[in-house]
Amino acid sequence: MTRERLSRALPWLVGAAVIAPIALTTIAQHAHRWSPIADLAMTELRVRDVGGRHSPLIGLQGRIGETGSHPGPLSFYLLAPVYRLLGSSAFALQVATGVFHAAAAATTLWIVHRRKQPLLVIGVGVVLLLLIQGYGLGTLTEPWNPYLPVLWFVAFLAAAWAVVDGDLPMILPCVVAASICAQTHVPYVGVTGGIGAVTVAFAVGRLALQRRRRLSAAAPEPDVAVGTIRPARWFAAAAVIGLLLWTPPVVDEIVREPGNFSVIVDYFGDPPEEDLGVRQAAVAVQARLDAWHLVVLSTAHPGTYVDILTGPGPTAERGGRTLGVWLVAAAAAVAMRHRRLLALHGVVAVGGAVAVVAISRIFGAPWPYLMHWAFSLGALMALSIVWTAGALALRAWPRLVQTTGWRTGTLVVGALAVGALSARLLVIAPDARPHTPELTDRLGRVAPATADGLDEGAGDSTGQDGRYYLFWDDSMNGGSDGIGLVNELIRRGFDIGVPEGDGVKIVPFRVRDPADATARIVLVTGEARIGYWAAEPGAVRVAFDDTRTASQKADYARIRAEVIAILHDLGRDDLVPQVDENLYNIALNEKDLAPSLALPISKLFAIGTPLAVFVLPPAGSA
Repeated sequence: MTRERLSRALPWLVGAAVIAPIALTTIAQHAHRWSPIADLAMTELRVRDVGGRHSPLIGLQGRIGETGSHPGPLSFYLLAPVYRLLGSSAFALQVATGVFHAAAAATTLWIVHRRKQPLLVIGVGVVLLLLIQGYGLGTLTEPWNPYLPVLWFVAFLAAAWAVVDGDLPMILPCVVAASICAQTHVPYVGVTGGIGAVTVAFAVGRLALQRRRRLSAAAPEPDVAVGTIRPARWFAAAAVIGLLLWTPPVVDEIVREPGNFSVIVDYFGDPPEEDLGVRQAAVAVQARLDAWHLVVLSTAHPGTYVDILTGPGPTAERGGRTLGVWLVAAAAAVAMRHRRLLALHGVVAVGGAVAVVAISRIFGAPWPYLMHWAFSLGALMALSIVWTAGALALRAWPRLVQTTGWRTGTLVVGALAVGALSARLLVIAPDARPHTPELTDRLGRVAPATADGLDEGAGDSTGQDGRYYLFWDDSMNGGSDGIGLVNELIRRGFDIGVPEGDGVKIVPFRVRDPADATARIVLVTGEARIGYWAAEPGAVRVAFDDTRTASQKADYARIRAEVIAILHDLGRDDLVPQVDENLYNIALNEKDLAPSLALPISKLFAIGTPLAVFVLPPAGSA
């Protein structure tokens, strides 16, 4: 193969190596019969609505006051075509999610290929594979909104780098990738906005400087065009694309009172809690620069960026060492006046500064999923260090540039790295699962039984001719199973409505007055609550699930008594009933109650409780 042919084929070969593990993981999910719960079920409900009269205008419900959602619906629109094409099943949503991430990886490699440096394509391929290892393959088939943008953020950074390097047409994918990230998960708004603003300012400043130099020359030339389009037109095209992509949430802001934008601005403009602060934010960012974890530990323990329990996580101490080496590398790039390398260092530097500011504004619990994007900055930092080292070697031994063995050897080493990482991921791909498989598996067992009960006319149900009001009494999981059951029954053709309080999660048009339902459905967890609803007049149980062994049931009873005793000792008798009625609330909102409660409560969640579904008479019936 000639060098020219290799250069043309390289992006396809690297792309295949990066995308193959995602594809195999997605295919393997078919055997697991996944049933989405909680936010994942809410996502499927929104994706199913795309193209109809209730097409979403805003993103998924989030922890943004009582009524706020993430900024926009772009991820729903992008998932919908593959989802519909494959039959609108849960597996179809997983495939759509895999395609979504694969498209981000392909876009990144295409952007880098335009730099016309084969080693850069290989280097970015290695970066993508390392990040995929860190996030875990199961993450890339799970359509949770904090996970969906993780590879699109890499595409955004690559496009910003290209623009800074002088490739102005890449302002278009930069806007698209930034919009996907920012609409899908609100933490990306500040990050993409900050980096994007500096990128545009740099590009405009450079064009103004170039124009001034031309005008001051003896023979001024016409305005320089990029290809056949003048620079101003690329900016105009980017603005038009951005406006089109952000039209749905703008429409929501106009037609709804208050609009979602207003809710977001009000909430973050006057946060209910103290923010994290710059010092803690710097530590959090530093930990995500840990190159040793990126290269070595994530290979040994895939998925630790997302699931900290699967192995050792990144540390601020090692991240500090990476930062120190990068500072030396950046200084070397400045000394060499290596323009393209300086562009990458510049994007990393701006990204790091923006990351510290953005993370410092987090208030409440600093959940790791709010900062998943920062690992991409660490990965690009590692790439810039390696690239700088290579550039220094070529400066020290300039004859290497003319040596065929050097060029061939570096390409071979890079190709082997890509192949080895891809092979490692391919080996583990068939065993990858989305998170909380025990909960999704349980929903997969009770949803068919519930549907069968409704079809058979259990209690007051009338099959698919009925109008149902579904609610939940969930002591353990905050309604995760209930939201999943709503989604599964709608998938099967049932007319399901929900309480007004769940309208933000499940969309207001699905809110129903219980008086308008022909029957009610309640999903219940916990022995005490199941007993309560079983005693309700006219209640008919249509589904039940309890996979605990006798030993686990005994352990649950013992640990429950331990938790109650601790609450008595703390003088919090008011919380004792919630141990059976709403343990989820204690775990979520009473984190500072006592360190001694954390372990036994976590054990109760690990063991779990039984789940049942009842059909009840309509509201107000005798």
